[in-house]
Amino acid sequence: MNCNCKKCVKSGGHVLILFSMIALILSAIVSLFKVELYLAGTQWMLIAIVLAIYASIAFGRKCECDCDDK
Repeated sequence: MNCNCKKCVKSGGHVLILFSMIALILSAIVSLFKVELYLAGTQWMLIAIVLAIYASIAFGRKCECDCDDK
Protein backbone atom coordinates (compact mmCIF):
# COMPACT_ATOMS: atom_id res chain seq x y z
CA MET A 1 0.00 0.00 0.00
CA ASN A 2 1.44 3.38 -0.99
CA CYS A 3 1.17 6.37 1.30
CA ASN A 4 0.88 9.82 -0.23
CA CYS A 5 1.27 11.92 2.91
CA LYS A 6 4.04 14.49 3.29
CA LYS A 7 5.52 12.80 6.38
CA CYS A 8 6.72 9.70 4.56
CA VAL A 9 10.16 9.81 3.01
CA LYS A 10 10.29 8.42 -0.49
CA SER A 11 12.93 5.75 -0.93
CA GLY A 12 15.84 6.14 -3.30
CA GLY A 13 15.66 2.52 -4.38
CA HIS A 14 15.29 3.31 -8.07
CA VAL A 15 18.45 5.40 -8.07
CA LEU A 16 20.37 2.67 -6.24
CA ILE A 17 19.20 0.06 -8.77
CA LEU A 18 20.36 2.35 -11.58
CA PHE A 19 23.79 2.76 -9.97
CA SER A 20 23.95 -1.00 -9.41
CA MET A 21 23.31 -1.64 -13.10
CA ILE A 22 25.97 0.90 -14.07
CA ALA A 23 28.48 -0.81 -11.77
CA LEU A 24 27.52 -4.17 -13.30
CA ILE A 25 28.16 -2.85 -16.81
CA LEU A 26 31.49 -1.38 -15.69
CA SER A 27 32.40 -4.75 -14.21
CA ALA A 28 31.73 -6.46 -17.54
CA ILE A 29 33.69 -3.84 -19.49
CA VAL A 30 36.70 -4.07 -17.16
CA SER A 31 36.68 -7.88 -17.11
CA LEU A 32 36.09 -8.53 -20.80
CA PHE A 33 38.07 -5.74 -22.46
CA LYS A 34 40.82 -5.26 -19.82
CA VAL A 35 40.06 -1.54 -19.46
CA GLU A 36 41.65 0.33 -16.55
CA LEU A 37 38.84 2.00 -14.53
CA TYR A 38 40.41 2.47 -11.08
CA LEU A 39 39.09 -0.89 -9.78
CA ALA A 40 39.23 -4.50 -10.92
CA GLY A 41 36.19 -6.18 -12.45
CA THR A 42 35.48 -8.21 -9.32
CA GLN A 43 35.52 -5.07 -7.21
CA TRP A 44 32.99 -3.42 -9.53
CA MET A 45 30.86 -6.55 -9.17
CA LEU A 46 31.00 -6.28 -5.37
CA ILE A 47 29.93 -2.64 -5.58
CA ALA A 48 26.98 -3.64 -7.79
CA ILE A 49 25.93 -6.30 -5.27
CA VAL A 50 26.15 -3.93 -2.30
CA LEU A 51 24.12 -1.27 -4.12
CA ALA A 52 21.47 -3.86 -5.01
CA ILE A 53 21.25 -4.91 -1.36
CA TYR A 54 20.83 -1.29 -0.28
CA ALA A 55 18.14 -0.85 -2.94
CA SER A 56 16.20 -3.85 -1.67
CA ILE A 57 16.37 -2.40 1.85
CA ALA A 58 15.14 0.96 0.56
CA PHE A 59 12.22 -0.71 -1.25
CA GLY A 60 11.34 -2.73 1.85
CA ARG A 61 10.99 0.23 4.21
CA LYS A 62 7.46 0.87 5.33
CA CYS A 63 5.86 4.20 6.07
CA GLU A 64 5.28 4.63 9.79
CA CYS A 65 2.63 7.34 9.67
CA ASP A 66 -0.97 6.95 10.79
CA CYS A 67 -2.76 8.04 7.62
CA ASP A 68 -5.16 5.75 5.74
CA ASP A 69 -5.38 5.36 1.97
CA LYS A 70 -9.10 4.86 1.50
